[in-house]
Amino acid sequence: MIKQHCTIINAKGMHARAAAEVVKLVNQFESTITIEHEGREVPADSLIHLLTLAANCGKQIQITAHGHDEQQAIAALSQLIVDGFYEKP
Repeated sequence: MIKQHCTIINAKGMHARAAAEVVKLVNQFESTITIEHEGREVPADSLIHLLTLAANCGKQIQITAHGHDEQQAIAALSQLIVDGFYEKP
């Protein structure tokens, strides 16, 4: 199991389009992946659950991956967040 902390940097935070990007990426991996924000952990493959986190810009989240491709999953999700969910500033 691997855990990685990331800070949401895009202006709108984890809104619907950003959460959809997470779900799309997570579905490429076989590992079980969760995201935690302020003590609430949800499955990263659920758009609705991700939206309930209300992870706004500047907030820190924790990504947890467990499985044979966990390292690749963590790296890809961390990069997605660093890239601001591919949103222009």
